[in-house]
Amino acid sequence: MSRKFGRRQFLKLGAAGAAASVLAGCVVPRRWVVLEPFVHPPEDQVAGVPTWYATTCRQCPAGCGVIVRVMNGRALKLEGNPEHPLNQGKLCARGQAGVQLLYNPDRLQGPAAQARRGTRNYASLPWNEGLNTLFEKLNAAGNQVAIWTGLTVSGHLYDLFSRFARAIGSPQPIVYDLYAGMQGYELLSQVNEDMFGKHVLPSYRLGRAELILSFGADFVGTGQSAVRYGIEFGDFRSQLYGKRGKLVQFEPRMSMTAAKADRWWPIRPGTEGLVAHALVRLAADQGLGVADRLQRARALAGEVDVSAAAQASQIPLNELVSLASEFATTEHVVAIAGGATGGLANALEVQRAVQALNLISGSDTFALQADAPMPELARPQTSRYQDVQHLIDQMRAGAVQVLMVYGANPVFELPREAGLLEALGKVPFVVSFAPLVDETATWADLILPERTYLEGWGYEVVSPNFGIPVVGSQQPVVTPVFDSRATADILLEIARGIPAAAAALPWQDEVEFLHEVLGRLPTPAYGGSGSDVVLARFQQHGGWWVQPAAGTAPAAVSAILPLSTQASEFHGDEQEYPFYLHLYSSVLLSDGRGASLPMLQGVPDPMTTMAWQSWAELNPQTAQTLGLDDGDVVRITSVYGQMEVPVYVTKAIRPDTVAIATGQGHSDLGRYARNRGVNPLLVTGNQTDESGAVLAWENVRVKVERTGRRIAQARFESKAGVAQGFPNQAFPGQ
Repeated sequence: MSRKFGRRQFLKLGAAGAAASVLAGCVVPRRWVVLEPFVHPPEDQVAGVPTWYATTCRQCPAGCGVIVRVMNGRALKLEGNPEHPLNQGKLCARGQAGVQLLYNPDRLQGPAAQARRGTRNYASLPWNEGLNTLFEKLNAAGNQVAIWTGLTVSGHLYDLFSRFARAIGSPQPIVYDLYAGMQGYELLSQVNEDMFGKHVLPSYRLGRAELILSFGADFVGTGQSAVRYGIEFGDFRSQLYGKRGKLVQFEPRMSMTAAKADRWWPIRPGTEGLVAHALVRLAADQGLGVADRLQRARALAGEVDVSAAAQASQIPLNELVSLASEFATTEHVVAIAGGATGGLANALEVQRAVQALNLISGSDTFALQADAPMPELARPQTSRYQDVQHLIDQMRAGAVQVLMVYGANPVFELPREAGLLEALGKVPFVVSFAPLVDETATWADLILPERTYLEGWGYEVVSPNFGIPVVGSQQPVVTPVFDSRATADILLEIARGIPAAAAALPWQDEVEFLHEVLGRLPTPAYGGSGSDVVLARFQQHGGWWVQPAAGTAPAAVSAILPLSTQASEFHGDEQEYPFYLHLYSSVLLSDGRGASLPMLQGVPDPMTTMAWQSWAELNPQTAQTLGLDDGDVVRITSVYGQMEVPVYVTKAIRPDTVAIATGQGHSDLGRYARNRGVNPLLVTGNQTDESGAVLAWENVRVKVERTGRRIAQARFESKAGVAQGFPNQAFPGQ
């Protein structure tokens, strides 16, 4: 590979030197930026002086802009991009830990294969052999090919996957991972289509709100765009003229958001929709609010027994009446549904009831996704869980000859009841593109490791985008650390040998494809004209965006049916399984992808200060009844399975509820993740909600039994005095 280029050649690539430095990698055949510890550095690199590169974080689907400090060819630090309109220079702990993914010692250093799946006996092989093997299998499979990817896939790769699938006549890629499932991406999009006519995610402009009603949404902890919502929440709490917004949180366990609320109602699990519906009914019955709000409330109110809703949720009726009045008379109000409400058996009707509050308020605190600047820009759309089940059925029936898995870990992320392992056994050839051996790669025949996002190209149509169309740029900031390759390049190379796909994917490599697509971007907010200049500045600034617009509340579709909401049903007899199981996403480990990074394992959980392990949260009243204390290992059993986990006693949860975070319980994914804690999906079923959009992972009851064992807990601080200092919460019977 030639590395001889002078400053004049270097500066040709952009409108200015800063822009050109971002695209310097385009002059070398392998399409990456040439950065490494140099004996004789090129002109743009000065020993001991850092260079900053803009790119997009891929630690979750939010699409925050980041800048990376690079010195002598090594990425040293990630920070938020201050120009990026989404995160505005802020970055969460998961984003900060991205450099540990780049230099993770357990990353695969090249292609690997195993003669027998599940043995973990990997043999390294040359790239040519790996590519030829995949080509032969795909060529022979015809249209019996399935692609499974996660929501963090780059837009350009998702586009190429889709084009390839259409060309060979196979189904469109499945886009599903546990993050998207637990955050309710597809469910919220479906509700917005039903109520506002647009299948997109909502954006909640919290900074404009005077009152927030949050139904299980931990928007400052693990929301769909937690960094942006953190910024919005800061604006919400410090408004003009000394005003301070009010937050009311409904959820059975105190999350980070509930800890910041003015009032936390420890609602009975499964009654969130009832409470939202009751607020609509009360506003309609009592003639609350201005005329247009009252008219919408009466149209949506439907039939609900408000007294029964108060009794079921264990919120006093007078409190519901007071809250309904406050909701109806506050000018800027927003209601958010999230977290566990997206995993209930009646998740769709719960989300409709909460969104009805936004429809009634008519406030500009709620907005839909702004359209991308060009229709050809691909934005991965989360698959319905019914589609996931259908693919597994197809695999089990022998209708899939080749399965390609990218950016998802379904063996870990699906409940055992889904039967994925059995279905994988019926697929003749499975290939994974994971950079680390995860649970799914363990059951693959071939692993062709993808580069990390700090080594690769791409773009992301940001969603939710809060009313401002944003396309984030992704570029290599370092030379690839190991012998990995871009999956897009692999797909393009293989497609050239398959006649059905060759015409659909004619590009030589992914950079040529990206230049063709992104070169048509209109002039961005920061200026520039001509495709070369726009592309250079696209990389330099970290993306494309326009000036913010004022925005208005979305209009409802012409006909919306009145609400019909019931309390959610749970699997397991109440006498035998007396506790609700409440699952929540770890603030640090998320859906489990962060477990391979020691920084995220070691940072104390903000609500419990626990690290490096799993724990089951129990109320002191429950712990006393069962004779349990911190560190006692209990067996948690549902109708679907069981697991053993130590107890953490806290007043921040209902007495009839057991809470466990997702993220731990890996059998693979490297030394930092392996054999730590439990995966709570072991005790959930495989049912969907009534719409078929999402997995109903919050609909089980469990029993808790002593095992007689204890373990030491990795806790950052002592709990001495917590019982005296913790605010007294009005739990039923306490």
